[in-house]
Amino acid sequence: MTNDPFSAAASIDELLTRTQQALTAMRSRASAHADGEPGDLLRAEGTAAGGRVRAVAVQGGRLDSVTIDPELAGEPLDVLCGHFVTAANAALSELDARVSASARADADALAARLGSMGDQAELFGRAMHEAAARIHRDRGTASQGVRRA
Repeated sequence: MTNDPFSAAASIDELLTRTQQALTAMRSRASAHADGEPGDLLRAEGTAAGGRVRAVAVQGGRLDSVTIDPELAGEPLDVLCGHFVTAANAALSELDARVSASARADADALAARLGSMGDQAELFGRAMHEAAARIHRDRGTASQGVRRA
């Protein structure tokens, strides 16, 4: 860090730019939904009936796929529906946990960047105060020099 007010201002400007970029990235991830590319979306899988029923959920709270083992074809419909609901809910719960973890990581990174902003602002304020004191001192010296002449 430097006491140069212009350097401190540039550091604050850079920090604000990076923070704005982080917020933009967070917003774009949060607005991603099922029309996005499958590779871009967070995914989670849930299972039921010992893994014979699988559901895959994607970011945006949508089901991407459901797979039911054909061996379950003889099960009553209400039992199959129960397995489906269990698998889908497990997938959606896992997806929610992944989205929350991703948002927490983004928020933590943003908080770290913003945390250094106070130091930058303090440095900038100190540098501006010192610059103002020098200007005041230089004016006083110039005024005294003029009176002596």
